[in-house]
Amino acid sequence: MRATAAVAAAVVVAALSLLLPWALAFDPLAWLVWGRETGRLALDTTTGPSWKPFPVLFTVVFALWEPAAPALWLIVARAGGVLALAGAYVLGTRLAGRWAGAAAVVAMALSPWWLFNTALGNSEGLLGAAVLWAVIAHLSGHTRAALACATAAALMRPEAWPFLGLYGLWLWRRGEDRRAVVAAAAIVPLLWFGPDLLGAGGALGASHTARGVPSPGSAKLADVPFLAVLGDTATISTLPAVLGALLAAFLGGPLTRRIFIAAAAWVVLVAVMTAAGYAGNPRYLVAAAALGAALAGAGAVLLATRAAARLTGRNETTHEPVDDGGAQNGSPRLPGDHDAAPRVAVPRGPAWAAPLGALVLVVAVVLTTGDTLRDQWAELGARAAAADAFDPVIEQAGGREALVACSRIRTSARARSLVAWRLDLPLRDLDARPEAPAVIIRSKWFYGEGLEPGPQPGFEPLVTTPRWQIVKACGQASQLD
Repeated sequence: MRATAAVAAAVVVAALSLLLPWALAFDPLAWLVWGRETGRLALDTTTGPSWKPFPVLFTVVFALWEPAAPALWLIVARAGGVLALAGAYVLGTRLAGRWAGAAAVVAMALSPWWLFNTALGNSEGLLGAAVLWAVIAHLSGHTRAALACATAAALMRPEAWPFLGLYGLWLWRRGEDRRAVVAAAAIVPLLWFGPDLLGAGGALGASHTARGVPSPGSAKLADVPFLAVLGDTATISTLPAVLGALLAAFLGGPLTRRIFIAAAAWVVLVAVMTAAGYAGNPRYLVAAAALGAALAGAGAVLLATRAAARLTGRNETTHEPVDDGGAQNGSPRLPGDHDAAPRVAVPRGPAWAAPLGALVLVVAVVLTTGDTLRDQWAELGARAAAADAFDPVIEQAGGREALVACSRIRTSARARSLVAWRLDLPLRDLDARPEAPAVIIRSKWFYGEGLEPGPQPGFEPLVTTPRWQIVKACGQASQLD
C-alpha cells in the first residue's frame, strides 16, 4: 500500500511539473518515434540512439494517444526521478538515520545529473529509482520486487546485466522465485536483441551504435578513457559525495561496505567498457551515483556523530539493531524484525551532530554544483523555447504536407529526433547529406555554433528565426536514400 501511494505521489508531482515550460531530449524523442513505428509494424532502429527496451515499452502504448505521448512519457520519466529521491532517503535512513536520508536526497537533487536528465525525460531518474529500490526491496525481504526492479534496470543499462545475473543465481540456489528468475532471464535478452534483429537486421545493433561516434564530453574522447570514467564519477556524483561514500565504507557496517563495493563495481564496469570502445557517457554512471548519494549521506552523519562524541567526551554508546542484509543467516530480514538482527555499538554524540554532518555535506555539494545547476536551468528554458517555436516555424513554411510535397526532408544529426517525431518521418537519413532537391530544416543547437547543417547554395529561404531556419529546393526525391 505504501509503495502504491509513493508511486501515485511521484506521478502527481511529475504531472504538476508540466505546468512549467518543458522539452524532451534527443533520446526520449527517438523512443517516441520507435514506439509509433512499433505500433505500425515498421520499426527501424538503424539510426538514432542505441536501442533501450524499457522506455519503448511505454512509448508503444503512448503512441495510441500521439498528441499526448511526449507529455505522458515525461510524466513517467520525472516520476522516476522523484522515486529516485525517495529511494535515496529510504536507503540513507536505513544506513545511518533520518538525517543521513535527508542529506542523501539533497546530494542527489543537487548533483549534475538529476535535475537535467530528469527534466528532459531521459531514463536516468528511472534507472536510479530501479537500482535503489531493488536494494531496499531486497533488504526488506521482498525478493520478487527486488528482482523486478533489477530487471527494469537491466532493460535500461547493459551494465546492470551482471548484477541481475548474480542476483538471479542467488535466488535460484535458494529455491526462491525460480519462475520469476526464468522470466527475467528470458525477457532481458528478448527485448534487448529482438527489436534490433527485426528493426536493424542484426541483434547487435545497439552495441554497434554505442561504439559509434560519442557525444561531446564522453570518456571515449579522452586520452585515457579508463581514467576519464573515474574522473566523471567524481563529477557526476560531486567530489563531496564521493568522499562521503568513502567515509561510509570506512565507518559503516557490512551492509554499507557491500553497497559501496557494488557501486564501485558498476564504475569499473563502465570504465572497462569504455576502454573497449564504448562511448563512456557520464550518464552511464548514474546507477553508481544514486547508490553513492545514499552512502554519502550516511558517511557525513557517521563522521559527524563520531567526531562530536569524541570532542564532547560523550563516549557512551547505544546498542542498536543494524540490518546487515541477512549476513548472519543468509537471507534478508523483514522490516521491523530486529530481534534476530546483530546489535552493534554506535557512538551517541550530541543531538546536533547528525544534522550538522548532513548540513556540511549539503553545503559542500551546493558550492560544487551551484554554477552548473544555474547553467542547466537556463538551458532547460532555452530548450523549451526552441521546441515550442518549432511548430509555428513549420506552419509559416506552409505546413508539414507542403514541405513533404516539395521534396525530402533533411536536418542536423542533433535535431533529427525532434523533426522525425513532429513531422511523422523516419529517423533514418534525416541527417544525410543535404543535397538538392531537399527541404532543409536548420537548427541552432545547444552545444555547437551556428545553424546546422551549414548553408547550401541554391536553396530558397522560407522561414528564419533565432533557432530555426527552413530552406527549400523542390524536386522529386525519396525520403530514404
